[in-house]
Amino acid sequence: MPALTMTVVEDSTRRPQRPHPNVVAREQAYSRLRDDWFAAHPGADDDAMLEDPVFVRAMNAIDGRDPNYGLDEA
Repeated sequence: MPALTMTVVEDSTRRPQRPHPNVVAREQAYSRLRDDWFAAHPGADDDAMLEDPVFVRAMNAIDGRDPNYGLDEA
């Protein structure tokens, strides 16, 4: 199954279609996770967020992947 995206497509009537509800829910969950992380780490930059294993595991759970996907832990 291809990954769902936030891309807006148009049908033959040229009306924009809404994104799939699963896509909207995923984006909202990611936004909450990101906002919560920044609230807990004031002054941190975006790169620090992606290097935090707790954040990466939570993001992987939102995406439906193995929680350790992308982590370089021994």
